Amino acid sequence: MKRLKKISVSDIRFSLDEEILKPKEQIKRHSLDQIKIKELKEDFKTKYKFLKAHKGFQRGHTHVFLGRTNKGKSALVQSLACENIVRGHNTLLFLSEGEKGDVKRRFDTMLSLKYKSVEERNRIMRRLILLDESDLDQATIHDPQSWIASLFKFVKEYEIELAYIDNFSTCSFGDSSPEIQANFVKTLCASTQRYQIPLIGVVHQAKSVAPDKELTIEDIRANSAFMNSPSFVYALNNFCNYEDQSKRVLTILKSRLDGDIIGNYYDLSYKKYKNEGFYVKDQKIDNKIAKELFFRNKSQRFTTKSFQKSW
Repeated sequence: MKRLKKISVSDIRFSLDEEILKPKEQIKRHSLDQIKIKELKEDFKTKYKFLKAHKGFQRGHTHVFLGRTNKGKSALVQSLACENIVRGHNTLLFLSEGEKGDVKRRFDTMLSLKYKSVEERNRIMRRLILLDESDLDQATIHDPQSWIASLFKFVKEYEIELAYIDNFSTCSFGDSSPEIQANFVKTLCASTQRYQIPLIGVVHQAKSVAPDKELTIEDIRANSAFMNSPSFVYALNNFCNYEDQSKRVLTILKSRLDGDIIGNYYDLSYKKYKNEGFYVKDQKIDNKIAKELFFRNKSQRFTTKSFQKSW
């Protein structure tokens, strides 16, 4: 029978010391394994198909709508914001132009289609925080970072879930130097990520863009940061030569989360009620049909009633 080897107390201590002294793997806070995977979630349900294509507005992402001056951008973002408050979301709308009273009238008109009670409409409108330049700290108007900090104070105070800026082109930094514009949009996107809300903005087309041209991402009237920094860019196209001047086709120009939807076209349905216009729904259309519509607009061939009726 073999004798068991005696293990002394010093041997045990030596083993323990060796284990303690063994270098431990350092946790790297910024390494990829420590970063949480962000799933594409539909936190903000919507009836609009162009938003459903990427599961609605996404938290932490900036969404930009490009369109011509006075061609329906404000009506579109107000239609979207109205849907948000009806669905119970605290929403902020910042105006760089226009009157607050006019905006309230448009929201009241949209809501009156479904809610006949004034009290019910007012209850829903309490979810919308409506701001303009006069509500921000006036000392911030020349500094992008301070301006954004002043805006996001309201986001924090009112527990805002979605924020709209209408619009970038006419706000304090719309005509600033390229460096200031780049600083503005990059800081804005960073704040959107930090607060984890969707931010939705509007921007004009460049002045040199022809009135019958299909809008592309290069047509944005601003520093290239307005093309590069946002996660989603949409174009709201109008048709200057078409008899129905309310005709609008929206194109998805950029989608950082799903490249397959880039180039999708959606026909928007416009409704007028009590002298107010807004968008009630949309429908995805085939690319060939959309291209034909742009071609006919450019060629000024809107002459047959049969073609107009098909839309």
